[in-house]
Amino acid sequence: MAVYLHGTEITNVFRLLGADENSASFALGWAFERSAHYRRLVAEVVFGETPELDDVIVSLQTHGEDRGYTDVELRSGQQLHAILEAKLSWALPSLDQLNRYVDRLRNEGAKRQRLISVSAADQLYASRRLPSTLGGVGLSHLSWSDLQRLATKAVTLASRREEKLWLRHLIQHLQEFTSMERQSSNTVYMVVLSNQPMVVGQAHTWIDVVEKDSCYFHPVGDGTNSWPPQPPNYIGFRYGGRLRSVHHIDSFEVLQDLSTCNPLWLKTDTAHFVYRLGPPMCPAREMRNGNIYPTGRFECAIDTLLSGAFDTISDALASRNETKACGSALRKGQRPREASAASSSFKSPSGG
Repeated sequence: MAVYLHGTEITNVFRLLGADENSASFALGWAFERSAHYRRLVAEVVFGETPELDDVIVSLQTHGEDRGYTDVELRSGQQLHAILEAKLSWALPSLDQLNRYVDRLRNEGAKRQRLISVSAADQLYASRRLPSTLGGVGLSHLSWSDLQRLATKAVTLASRREEKLWLRHLIQHLQEFTSMERQSSNTVYMVVLSNQPMVVGQAHTWIDVVEKDSCYFHPVGDGTNSWPPQPPNYIGFRYGGRLRSVHHIDSFEVLQDLSTCNPLWLKTDTAHFVYRLGPPMCPAREMRNGNIYPTGRFECAIDTLLSGAFDTISDALASRNETKACGSALRKGQRPREASAASSSFKSPSGG
């Protein structure tokens, strides 16, 4: 079964309110109220400590004497008062808008006060355009990816089914906003597929997950493993010593037990990204691994993999590293020839 609103499939309850700033801030507010783990994780990132957050009031679109409507406000007595201002895409709240809320924070006199900017922009972009303080009040920035990542981590910490449920709905809803960060990326995350059965006694292989199920899954990156903490835009698969296909990741979800999605898959108890793959895109001609680790995972530009301009994946990878080295050197004031010479020292590890 499926539910559609104005022709768009609804995958989470928050999507019933649309996919604009209001729906995103309402979803955050609800998740803050329903998940103590999520409140704590966000507070730790923003304040650098874990304040007391058990008695929290979450307010949405609160009007003040400053004639502004705040997206989300968090209050915990005199311990904490934070105002969150959300924007779509890479837009950032204006300083005029944020300044409007400074007096609202200072007048209430909470021990910890903070303005929080939220948008698709990453930390580096925001740090170049927003000050760290405004009128004596600290100003922090979180991207939609940051908030989604923290929600994913909160799912692993939560024990109540209700809390996990709301967090998963939030993760699904924030996908619409995090996609704004990655939808223009041409980077392919490359992985290797095994022809061995996933489960002892069954015939379904890792290759079958991609080629028969049109899916792929891996653990959520958490800093203790080498997997990405956010879904890439494209993913590429190789086996038998060569590139087989590249796929756009059309959608994803986070699951604890993979076997609940497909009984032929592994039974797991840790958070995994499950990707729904778009149609396969194959290289213009056969592309062997070259001089790379047979089981290595890395990123490569999609045009270098599909255009037929390179004989091997290692050649395409070397080209990407050379381009990155040139760009980095130019930012440091080097001439392109110097940058190219510096990148020529790159040596891929041996492999199949």
